[in-house]
Amino acid sequence: MIRPNYHTLTLLVALILGWSWDILFYGKAPGISVFLFVLLLNVALVGLSQIQGIRPAWRNLWLLLPLLFFAAMVAVRANTFVTFLNVAACLGLLGLVAYYYAAGRIGELGLIGYPLVFLQVAGNSLVRPGPLVSASVDLNTVQTHSWRNILPVLRGFLLAVPVLLLFSCLLASADLVFAHYVEDILHLNFLADLLEWFWRGIIILVVAWIVAGGLVYALSRTASSQETGLAAKMSRLASPFSFGFVEVTILLTSVNLLFVIFVGIQFAYLFGGQANITIEGYTYAEYARRGFFELLAVSVLTLGLIFIVWRLARFETGRQQTIFKDLSSLMVVLVLPILASAFQRLLLYEIAYGYTELRLYSHVFMVWLAATFLWFLITLWLQPHRFALGVFVAALGFLITLNVINPDVFIAEQNLARYQTTGQLDIRYLTRLSDDVVPVLVRAADRVSEDDRQILQDHLNSRRARLATTFASQHWPSFHLAEQHAYAVLTNSQ
Repeated sequence: MIRPNYHTLTLLVALILGWSWDILFYGKAPGISVFLFVLLLNVALVGLSQIQGIRPAWRNLWLLLPLLFFAAMVAVRANTFVTFLNVAACLGLLGLVAYYYAAGRIGELGLIGYPLVFLQVAGNSLVRPGPLVSASVDLNTVQTHSWRNILPVLRGFLLAVPVLLLFSCLLASADLVFAHYVEDILHLNFLADLLEWFWRGIIILVVAWIVAGGLVYALSRTASSQETGLAAKMSRLASPFSFGFVEVTILLTSVNLLFVIFVGIQFAYLFGGQANITIEGYTYAEYARRGFFELLAVSVLTLGLIFIVWRLARFETGRQQTIFKDLSSLMVVLVLPILASAFQRLLLYEIAYGYTELRLYSHVFMVWLAATFLWFLITLWLQPHRFALGVFVAALGFLITLNVINPDVFIAEQNLARYQTTGQLDIRYLTRLSDDVVPVLVRAADRVSEDDRQILQDHLNSRRARLATTFASQHWPSFHLAEQHAYAVLTNSQ
């Protein structure tokens, strides 16, 4: 027997969301469906919390803004990598929303806490629905009455089968269309559809199970609950080993000396102009167009080194802590010119060979990495526990920047501008970009050489045919703004 209570309501909402997932995603390309499903999840969470009298932690609800933004951008940007990042960000933010909806402070979460929070929410989403089902269904009553109810059902089927066969034969003889359906049934042609619907039903139940677990877990973490999450426990664990002041000082001082030498070389040669480097027997292009990824790796590893030493260092006096902060601050100050050197090298490489997705992503990443270094410098002296929040915001900022600048359009416009001054253009690379780039390619048809124009025109015709085929079989949940705009531009340009 079903017990009407909050648990039953949660299960019903989860089943509706599972069915919604089937409507929005099964056999369909992602589009506006991602935003709609994320919106439905949040509406369900807010609605259930209001019914149960659970107040949300308003200080954490700003997470909904980037969550809805990234979900909406799945239907706006066609770039595959950006779409992957948007979907991944949605999953991560959904985990954070579930964890911090009714309790906690996200600003107190450490760096290792972010993946742990996601794992804890995922684990609870898998195990929480079990007790929820038990609380909603009276299993004792079901077991008592099950056999008593099954026997009449079986007898009813045994009586119905011969009667149905007789009437079906008579009706099939009277109507050709009905006979066609009967023939399909007898030949078991319906089994393919039946198996598909069975598989879809399983998926609906799995999605409903996970959603129910997530909703229950989000609403169980109230301010009055005594639950201590895995992330919180991990943040309080002492490290199994630590470094003394002497070891830390030698390590940071040695690295700082190395960085001082390298930064001095950068100012003398890379930032000092072509004349200085020519004296050493290199051309400026040879010197500058290499080492970008190595310098970027040094910058990232430096941040990791400082953070690990920060967590594992053992200081006995306040003076030792101050010296550590001084050495760490100096390392950050020295890393920024190294990062600028990597940025400059990549810029020169793009001037020589043009923009690509990887180069653009690296540029944006370096900007936000520099912001992360500056945030570390601030939190090191003022509020060290806030560093992880800054890293999280920088990661959001990186993805927001990619969505805003529209990478494929930016790359195409920059390479076409470079073509006007150098006459060099890899038109085939531009044709491999996503549907975001179509309006730029259409406008560029009259600006490129005759050979490139023919390549471009053939590609645009092929893309128009592909989009026409896609739209002919596309369902509304797969609506995608970039694809619609691209097809409209291609159709109008005929």
